[in-house]
Amino acid sequence: MDTLTTIDDAEADIAALVYGSDDRPDLVLQAFACEVAASGRRVCGLIQMRDHKADDIKRKVLVLDAWDVVDVNCEAAANGEARCFIDGQWLGQLAAGVQASIRQGVDVVIVNRFGSLEAAGRGFCCAIKAASETETPLIIAVPEWEFERWTRFSSGMTVRLTCSLDQVMGWWQRVMLPSPQALVPSPRACELLK
Repeated sequence: MDTLTTIDDAEADIAALVYGSDDRPDLVLQAFACEVAASGRRVCGLIQMRDHKADDIKRKVLVLDAWDVVDVNCEAAANGEARCFIDGQWLGQLAAGVQASIRQGVDVVIVNRFGSLEAAGRGFCCAIKAASETETPLIIAVPEWEFERWTRFSSGMTVRLTCSLDQVMGWWQRVMLPSPQALVPSPRACELLK
C-alpha cells in the first residue's frame, strides 16, 4: 500500500489524539466511545482497556462493533514492564471487519494506536483508508514520538488534538453528521467500562 496517498481528504474528518507518557489516551477514547454510543450513533473500531499506571499486566481490548471485551495475551518483560501480543491474524480480521462496517455506514471510527504495523501498511491501514475515502470521521491515538511518521503517513491531512476528552468532543461536534445513522444506543456500551 502506498502510505503517502492513504489519506487524501483535508476536510478534518480524521483526528490524531497525540499523547505523551503522562497521558491516558485509552481512557479518553473509552469516554468518547461511550458519549457517542449514548447519543445513538454507531461506533466501530478498537480500544485497548489498560491503565499504563497500573501494575496489572492483564490487558483487554474493547471491540466497538459489538462492544465485546477480548483478552490480550500479555507477559512480563525482563525489565518488569508488560508486553502484550495481539495475534496478527486476529487483528487483520478485526481491521477487515472495521473496514466493512465503515463501507456499510458508521458514524465514527476509533483506532487505538498508530504504530509500526500501520506505518508498514498493515494493521488498521485498510480501515484508515476506508474512513478517508468515505469521509467517515476517524480518531486515532498517536504517541508524540510517532507524530512525525503519522504526518508522513497521512500526508498532513488530519487534525492534531491534545489528549483530552474536551478536545475530542470539540472535534466531534465539528465533524459529526446532523443525524445519527443508528436508531438505538447500545445500553451495554458504558456498562462494559465500569
